[in-house]
Amino acid sequence: MFMNFWYAAIEAKDVADKPVPVRMLGQDFVLFRDTAGKVQCLSNTCVHRGASLSHGKVRGDTVECPYHGWRFRGSDGVCTKIPSLGNDGKIPARAKVDRYPTEERYGLVFCFLGDLPEAERPPLMELKEWDDPAWRFTTMKYEWRADWQRAMENSLDPAHTEFVHPSMGYQGDRDDYVVPDLQVNEHAWGVGSMSVFVSPDLPHEKMKGLKGAGQMEAGSTTHGVGQSATFLHFSPAAWAHQYTYTTPIDEYHIRRFFLQGRNFRTAPEMDAPVDERNLVVVDQDKQVVTRLAPFFTPESNTEEVMVKADAVIGRFREKLKMWEGMGWKIDTDKVHALRDKKAFAIPSPARRETKGWALDPVPTVALAGAGQAAAE
Repeated sequence: MFMNFWYAAIEAKDVADKPVPVRMLGQDFVLFRDTAGKVQCLSNTCVHRGASLSHGKVRGDTVECPYHGWRFRGSDGVCTKIPSLGNDGKIPARAKVDRYPTEERYGLVFCFLGDLPEAERPPLMELKEWDDPAWRFTTMKYEWRADWQRAMENSLDPAHTEFVHPSMGYQGDRDDYVVPDLQVNEHAWGVGSMSVFVSPDLPHEKMKGLKGAGQMEAGSTTHGVGQSATFLHFSPAAWAHQYTYTTPIDEYHIRRFFLQGRNFRTAPEMDAPVDERNLVVVDQDKQVVTRLAPFFTPESNTEEVMVKADAVIGRFREKLKMWEGMGWKIDTDKVHALRDKKAFAIPSPARRETKGWALDPVPTVALAGAGQAAAE
């Protein structure tokens, strides 16, 4: 799991006038709306005696700890009130929790979990069609017990569709089946590819006739470590673009927000059939990804037999090694070794500006020189 990226935390409609607990990257956070309606995100552990802030109350622009009533401001995480000190008591400078930047887009709340200043942060994946009246979107959320990297690599895999998704392939029954040579497309924060292949007609009654049996164009790309886009061009005119935001709850579980846009059959009554079809496809992936061995993606490509159809996955792994070398990968082994003795926090941007924090930052793994070498 990696810090210093944007992660989808929750649907915006689910954050109202009460604090909401959200677990991401193996750590706990509290989300709430302040008096201006902005969603704030703080580290969930009260630095006084370790209580869960998400089980407290929202008091104006602060969240109040349920144990001793300490209040922490959403805009910066600073404690503004310690009832036991009285009205004139001096609040210690260390009485603060980490506060994380948030953005509301596409009906979701995104949190930047890391300490990078704004100018250095990876961008959020953009849904260019979101405000286009010719497109209609539906949103689904689901959770798996799976390694987040395994799930991301599945999205990049052009060879699995022939065998995992009957609506996209022929289950290996075509003698002329082959994955064409892939052109790996890269940008600063991601990698992907597009290819043309033969697929059957869609089986769902309300989706039949959309493309017929024949060629279609499809491909995927990543944005950072947990954002991916899949483009399905059934015909020159009928396109579906799927945007998936994958948030590791911890190293064993993921939460996904799946947003699909379509420029065909955009009437609202088609939302249910489209979502029904999407759930079938999601479950097909789940049946494979959640049963992979070992559970976690191998550390070395030599532990698997990779072929040319895995070129995009190989490049994605190289980018992960680069970010690991920058010190962004969380050392989950150390976190687990100390989990009952120490509370950690994902370091926030404020840690680069001020000192005196009660909670230690999560330990990270660094490969000496790897980040610089990969960047070069």
